[in-house]
Amino acid sequence: MIYFFYKLFCKEGSVVYFYMDRLYYSEQDQDHVCSITPIEFEKYCREILLGYAEKEQLINFSIDHDVKLKTYDGEYQIDLYATFTALNVEMRVICECKQYKNRVNREKVAVLADKIKSLGAQKGILLSTSAFQSGAIQYAKAHGIALIRVYDRNCEFYAHSNGSGKYDENDPFLYGERKLPPYKAVNCTAGTEYPCVIYPTSSMIKAIYKEMKRLIYEHWGSEIELPE
Repeated sequence: MIYFFYKLFCKEGSVVYFYMDRLYYSEQDQDHVCSITPIEFEKYCREILLGYAEKEQLINFSIDHDVKLKTYDGEYQIDLYATFTALNVEMRVICECKQYKNRVNREKVAVLADKIKSLGAQKGILLSTSAFQSGAIQYAKAHGIALIRVYDRNCEFYAHSNGSGKYDENDPFLYGERKLPPYKAVNCTAGTEYPCVIYPTSSMIKAIYKEMKRLIYEHWGSEIELPE
Protein backbone atom coordinates (compact mmCIF):
# COMPACT_ATOMS: atom_id res chain seq x y z
CA MET A 1 0.00 0.00 0.00
CA ILE A 2 1.33 3.44 -0.88
CA TYR A 3 0.52 6.20 1.58
CA PHE A 4 0.55 9.95 1.21
CA PHE A 5 1.30 11.94 4.35
CA TYR A 6 -0.04 15.42 4.92
CA LYS A 7 0.76 17.77 7.77
CA LEU A 8 -1.57 20.76 7.91
CA PHE A 9 -1.18 23.81 10.10
CA CYS A 10 -4.67 25.09 10.86
CA LYS A 11 -5.91 28.60 11.48
CA GLU A 12 -5.95 27.97 15.23
CA GLY A 13 -2.34 26.86 15.19
CA SER A 14 -3.09 23.19 15.79
CA VAL A 15 -1.64 20.49 13.57
CA VAL A 16 -3.69 17.87 11.74
CA TYR A 17 -2.06 14.78 10.27
CA PHE A 18 -3.52 12.95 7.30
CA TYR A 19 -2.61 9.54 5.99
CA MET A 20 -4.27 8.81 2.69
CA ASP A 21 -3.64 5.79 0.52
CA ARG A 22 -3.48 5.82 -3.22
CA LEU A 23 -5.92 3.32 -4.69
CA TYR A 24 -4.15 -0.02 -4.83
CA TYR A 25 -5.44 -3.13 -6.55
CA SER A 26 -4.29 -6.72 -6.85
CA GLU A 27 -5.80 -9.91 -8.21
CA GLN A 28 -7.15 -10.65 -4.73
CA ASP A 29 -9.40 -7.55 -4.77
CA GLN A 30 -12.56 -9.44 -5.69
CA ASP A 31 -14.42 -9.87 -2.40
CA HIS A 32 -17.06 -7.22 -3.03
CA VAL A 33 -17.55 -7.56 -6.79
CA CYS A 34 -17.82 -11.35 -6.50
CA SER A 35 -20.18 -11.33 -3.51
CA ILE A 36 -22.91 -9.12 -5.00
CA THR A 37 -25.70 -10.56 -7.14
CA PRO A 38 -25.22 -10.92 -10.92
CA ILE A 39 -27.81 -8.19 -11.50
CA GLU A 40 -26.00 -5.82 -9.13
CA PHE A 41 -22.71 -6.53 -10.89
CA GLU A 42 -24.29 -5.92 -14.29
CA LYS A 43 -25.57 -2.55 -13.04
CA TYR A 44 -22.05 -1.70 -11.84
CA CYS A 45 -20.78 -2.53 -15.32
CA ARG A 46 -23.44 -0.32 -16.87
CA GLU A 47 -22.22 2.63 -14.76
CA ILE A 48 -18.65 1.91 -15.84
CA LEU A 49 -19.56 1.97 -19.53
CA LEU A 50 -21.70 5.08 -19.13
CA GLY A 51 -18.72 6.87 -17.58
CA TYR A 52 -16.39 5.60 -20.29
CA ALA A 53 -18.77 6.69 -23.06
CA GLU A 54 -18.99 10.17 -21.55
CA LYS A 55 -15.21 10.39 -21.38
CA GLU A 56 -14.89 9.30 -25.03
CA GLN A 57 -17.73 11.66 -26.03
CA LEU A 58 -19.62 8.97 -27.90
CA ILE A 59 -22.54 10.36 -29.88
CA ASN A 60 -26.10 9.18 -29.11
CA PHE A 61 -24.79 6.61 -26.66
CA SER A 62 -27.37 4.45 -24.92
CA ILE A 63 -27.06 1.24 -22.95
CA ASP A 64 -29.78 -1.19 -21.84
CA HIS A 65 -29.66 -3.95 -19.25
CA ASP A 66 -30.86 -7.54 -19.77
CA VAL A 67 -31.88 -7.39 -23.42
CA LYS A 68 -33.17 -10.31 -25.52
CA LEU A 69 -32.28 -10.26 -29.21
CA LYS A 70 -33.57 -12.66 -31.86
CA THR A 71 -31.56 -13.76 -34.85
CA TYR A 72 -31.59 -16.56 -37.44
CA ASP A 73 -30.12 -19.11 -35.01
CA GLY A 74 -32.23 -18.33 -31.97
CA GLU A 75 -32.73 -15.83 -29.17
CA TYR A 76 -29.83 -14.38 -27.15
CA GLN A 77 -29.92 -12.85 -23.69
CA ILE A 78 -27.53 -9.90 -23.54
CA ASP A 79 -26.28 -8.56 -20.20
CA LEU A 80 -25.76 -5.05 -21.59
CA TYR A 81 -26.62 -3.84 -25.08
CA ALA A 82 -25.17 -0.49 -26.14
CA THR A 83 -25.51 1.65 -29.25
CA PHE A 84 -23.82 4.84 -30.42
CA THR A 85 -23.38 6.74 -33.67
CA ALA A 86 -20.13 6.94 -35.63
CA LEU A 87 -19.85 8.27 -39.20
CA ASN A 88 -23.67 8.48 -39.27
CA VAL A 89 -23.89 4.74 -38.68
CA GLU A 90 -25.44 3.10 -35.61
CA MET A 91 -22.83 0.93 -33.91
CA ARG A 92 -24.09 -1.97 -31.80
CA VAL A 93 -22.11 -3.32 -28.85
CA ILE A 94 -22.65 -6.64 -27.04
CA CYS A 95 -21.46 -6.60 -23.42
CA GLU A 96 -20.99 -9.64 -21.20
CA CYS A 97 -20.58 -9.20 -17.42
CA LYS A 98 -18.97 -12.17 -15.65
CA GLN A 99 -18.07 -12.70 -11.99
CA TYR A 100 -15.16 -15.04 -12.60
CA LYS A 101 -12.65 -15.93 -9.87
CA ASN A 102 -10.10 -17.57 -12.16
CA ARG A 103 -8.30 -15.99 -15.09
CA VAL A 104 -10.44 -15.78 -18.21
CA ASN A 105 -9.24 -18.10 -20.98
CA ARG A 106 -9.37 -17.77 -24.76
CA GLU A 107 -12.44 -20.00 -25.10
CA LYS A 108 -14.65 -17.65 -23.09
CA VAL A 109 -13.70 -14.74 -25.33
CA ALA A 110 -14.35 -16.89 -28.41
CA VAL A 111 -17.91 -17.54 -27.19
CA LEU A 112 -18.54 -13.78 -27.14
CA ALA A 113 -16.97 -13.42 -30.60
CA ASP A 114 -19.42 -16.02 -31.98
CA LYS A 115 -22.34 -14.19 -30.36
CA ILE A 116 -21.24 -10.86 -31.88
CA LYS A 117 -21.07 -12.52 -35.32
CA SER A 118 -24.50 -14.12 -34.99
CA LEU A 119 -26.10 -10.83 -33.92
CA GLY A 120 -24.30 -8.74 -36.54
CA ALA A 121 -22.93 -6.37 -33.90
CA GLN A 122 -19.88 -4.20 -34.50
CA LYS A 123 -18.20 -4.51 -31.11
CA GLY A 124 -18.02 -6.70 -28.04
CA ILE A 125 -16.95 -6.03 -24.47
CA LEU A 126 -16.26 -8.64 -21.80
CA LEU A 127 -16.23 -7.26 -18.25
CA SER A 128 -14.82 -9.66 -15.68
CA THR A 129 -13.94 -9.68 -11.98
CA SER A 130 -10.84 -11.75 -12.76
CA ALA A 131 -7.78 -11.16 -14.91
CA PHE A 132 -7.32 -12.46 -18.46
CA GLN A 133 -4.93 -15.06 -19.78
CA SER A 134 -2.47 -13.85 -22.42
CA GLY A 135 -4.17 -16.01 -25.06
CA ALA A 136 -7.52 -14.40 -24.26
CA ILE A 137 -6.05 -10.91 -24.65
CA GLN A 138 -4.41 -11.79 -27.98
CA TYR A 139 -7.64 -13.30 -29.31
CA ALA A 140 -9.69 -10.32 -28.14
CA LYS A 141 -7.37 -7.82 -29.83
CA ALA A 142 -7.50 -9.82 -33.08
CA HIS A 143 -11.32 -9.81 -33.04
CA GLY A 144 -11.91 -6.23 -31.86
CA ILE A 145 -13.19 -7.22 -28.42
CA ALA A 146 -12.45 -5.07 -25.38
CA LEU A 147 -11.57 -6.84 -22.13
CA ILE A 148 -12.31 -4.89 -18.96
CA ARG A 149 -11.28 -5.98 -15.47
CA VAL A 150 -13.49 -4.82 -12.55
CA TYR A 151 -11.81 -4.63 -9.13
CA ASP A 152 -12.85 -3.80 -5.61
CA ARG A 153 -11.84 -0.35 -4.44
CA ASN A 154 -9.77 -0.62 -1.29
CA CYS A 155 -9.34 2.93 -0.15
CA GLU A 156 -9.29 4.29 3.37
CA PHE A 157 -8.74 7.78 4.63
CA TYR A 158 -7.48 8.50 8.13
CA ALA A 159 -7.41 11.91 9.74
CA HIS A 160 -6.60 12.82 13.33
CA SER A 161 -5.26 15.76 15.25
CA ASN A 162 -4.35 14.03 18.51
CA GLY A 163 -2.41 11.02 17.26
CA SER A 164 -5.16 8.59 18.23
CA GLY A 165 -6.18 7.64 14.71
CA LYS A 166 -9.83 7.90 15.71
CA TYR A 167 -12.24 7.95 12.80
CA ASP A 168 -13.93 11.34 12.57
CA GLU A 169 -17.30 11.27 10.80
CA ASN A 170 -17.02 15.01 10.09
CA ASP A 171 -13.62 14.64 8.42
CA PRO A 172 -13.64 16.17 4.91
CA PHE A 173 -11.47 13.28 3.71
CA LEU A 174 -14.37 10.93 4.35
CA TYR A 175 -16.26 12.78 1.63
CA GLY A 176 -13.94 11.16 -0.92
CA GLU A 177 -14.35 7.73 0.58
CA ARG A 178 -18.12 8.01 0.48
CA LYS A 179 -18.33 9.45 -3.03
CA LEU A 180 -15.86 7.20 -4.84
CA PRO A 181 -17.54 4.06 -6.22
CA PRO A 182 -16.71 0.74 -4.51
CA TYR A 183 -15.10 -0.62 -7.67
CA LYS A 184 -12.59 0.29 -10.35
CA ALA A 185 -12.29 -0.83 -13.98
CA VAL A 186 -9.30 -1.11 -16.31
CA ASN A 187 -9.17 -1.81 -20.03
CA CYS A 188 -6.82 -4.76 -20.61
CA THR A 189 -6.87 -4.43 -24.42
CA ALA A 190 -6.15 -0.70 -24.70
CA GLY A 191 -2.80 -1.21 -26.46
CA THR A 192 -0.87 0.41 -23.60
CA GLU A 193 1.99 -1.09 -21.58
CA TYR A 194 -0.27 -1.46 -18.56
CA PRO A 195 -4.07 -1.76 -18.31
CA CYS A 196 -5.69 1.64 -18.77
CA VAL A 197 -7.96 2.92 -16.01
CA ILE A 198 -11.39 3.79 -17.41
CA TYR A 199 -13.43 4.05 -14.21
CA PRO A 200 -13.74 6.10 -12.09
CA THR A 201 -13.12 8.60 -14.85
CA SER A 202 -10.67 11.45 -14.36
CA SER A 203 -13.52 13.96 -14.42
CA MET A 204 -15.28 12.11 -11.59
CA ILE A 205 -12.13 12.04 -9.46
CA LYS A 206 -11.34 15.69 -10.13
CA ALA A 207 -14.86 16.72 -9.07
CA ILE A 208 -14.56 14.72 -5.84
CA TYR A 209 -11.11 16.09 -5.04
CA LYS A 210 -12.26 19.63 -5.78
CA GLU A 211 -15.01 19.33 -3.20
CA MET A 212 -12.63 17.66 -0.72
CA LYS A 213 -10.19 20.54 -1.06
CA ARG A 214 -13.00 23.03 -0.47
CA LEU A 215 -14.13 21.20 2.66
CA ILE A 216 -10.55 20.91 3.97
CA TYR A 217 -10.02 24.64 3.54
CA GLU A 218 -13.40 25.36 5.14
CA HIS A 219 -12.59 23.20 8.16
CA TRP A 220 -8.89 23.89 8.66
CA GLY A 221 -8.00 26.89 6.48
CA SER A 222 -5.33 24.90 4.65
CA GLU A 223 -4.85 24.11 0.99
CA ILE A 224 -3.25 20.87 -0.26
CA GLU A 225 -2.74 19.14 -3.56
CA LEU A 226 -4.43 15.77 -3.69
CA PRO A 227 -3.03 12.93 -5.88
CA GLU A 228 -4.89 12.01 -9.04
